[in-house]
Amino acid sequence: MLDGHSADKMKSKMSKNALTRMVFTGVLIIVLAVCITIFFAQEQETKRLKRKHEELQTIIAELEAEKYELEQLYNIAGTPEYVERIARDSLGMVAPEDLIIQEQN
Repeated sequence: MLDGHSADKMKSKMSKNALTRMVFTGVLIIVLAVCITIFFAQEQETKRLKRKHEELQTIIAELEAEKYELEQLYNIAGTPEYVERIARDSLGMVAPEDLIIQEQN
């Protein structure tokens, strides 16, 4: 059998082991909570960046279309086709052979 001194030593050792396990468990819970928080923050950032990427892809497509249009205008600049296009688009002019249809209100 154990004497009183040995029993106290054993209780003290068990209490230190229990305290160590509790501290370890607490630290583990905190680490897991931080990891989960970081994971969800990264997921939100990934979604935001994907939306931004889609927006920028749309802008790029619009700018590419505008670039193509400007290149076409540059290629015909100074030609009769260019003059006609400016007259039609900017000045609202029509050629004598054009058929004009007006809406009635």
